[in-house]
Amino acid sequence: MIHPLLVGVDVHRKTNTISAMDVSGREVTSRFTVENNRPGTAALAQELRSLAAEGGYDAILLAAEATGWYWWHFFRALDEDPDLQRTPLTLYAFNPRLTAHFKKTYADLDKADLIDAFVVADRLRLGRDLPQPFAYDEPGLRLRFLTRHRFHLVHQLVREKAYFLAHLYLKASEYTHLKPFGDVFGATSRALIQGYPSIEELAAIPFDDLVEIIDQQGKRRFADPADNARQMQAVARNSYPLPPALQVPVNLILQQGLQQIAALKRQMQRTESAIAEALQPWPHTLDTVPGLGPVFSAGIIAEIGHLARFDYDEAKVAKFAGLRWHQSQSADFQAEETPLTHSGNRYLRYYFCEAANSVRMCDAEYRAYYERKFHEVRLHQHKRAIVLTARKLVRLVVRLLTTNQPYRPRRA
Repeated sequence: MIHPLLVGVDVHRKTNTISAMDVSGREVTSRFTVENNRPGTAALAQELRSLAAEGGYDAILLAAEATGWYWWHFFRALDEDPDLQRTPLTLYAFNPRLTAHFKKTYADLDKADLIDAFVVADRLRLGRDLPQPFAYDEPGLRLRFLTRHRFHLVHQLVREKAYFLAHLYLKASEYTHLKPFGDVFGATSRALIQGYPSIEELAAIPFDDLVEIIDQQGKRRFADPADNARQMQAVARNSYPLPPALQVPVNLILQQGLQQIAALKRQMQRTESAIAEALQPWPHTLDTVPGLGPVFSAGIIAEIGHLARFDYDEAKVAKFAGLRWHQSQSADFQAEETPLTHSGNRYLRYYFCEAANSVRMCDAEYRAYYERKFHEVRLHQHKRAIVLTARKLVRLVVRLLTTNQPYRPRRA
């Protein structure tokens, strides 16, 4: 590839704006706009073929910002165009942050589709730190859809629980402080929260009756239901009273919140079953690591894809996941506190951190490493130790995916 045609595309829901230039930065045609649909993309492919033939270009490089999913059908249509494949075509999906930072190098540019397409093309011309070229990987994409959907459900569940607990404070302000039950969202806890309109009604129940109610709701599994009853009465005594006029709306919010939480949990279970099924065609040995089950393994595999694109280098995988720390050095000065980078694949970082938290509870080596990092500092101990443990886990994951050998713990 000596003389490529460089094309930048500003993608939108309805239209795609195009800028084409050569390696010197000279635009070879006026910027134009096509519809973001099959006819519009076919017209663009024909125009690119004409430009490549007229200019004698030996390849076409095209880049667009990965804005939602608006770019994906567009890329697939270009990638599968048989006539366009006569000239080697390479497609790049840019992280919008990449072009946003590059645009700051210009002294003064307005925000417009025609300008944004030019900036994308010029960033492609620079050529440094480009992402991996687009390639349609159907098994990997199927797995990625599911693992990212689970990521979405987890965050929805966290928000719903936080919203529920905020309103539970209005009904029983001491409930989460005294913790009459180990799990606020357990079956017995849910039954008592929904079964009585006010905390005063719970306080009025005779102690022996409350013990029996708790024991029945817990299916006789509580070690000491009398202690749970005492804690429940303490919650009723110490909580602020809720005005009667507000009991109906607050109870409605709590009831619907619990229904929403239960629905999200059912959706997560179905999604995790689909993830386990989609993972079966992928040969791997990650599940031999204690605590690294099919869900976390699938989340990591789906985002990494094929290790060849990282040259089987664990440092590149860690950088892609955002498990990298910025250095701050000048002359003889070397900063001791270095922040974690804010770039990287947030899905891969999430699954590595969740996997690290699970592995450190099941594997002695990772547990000892976590404890050592936990006690090195006084602030943000757990978060720091988990991120460092996740960075350590990257090395193991890359090794297992490269060799396809089972995990063998180190001898003490």
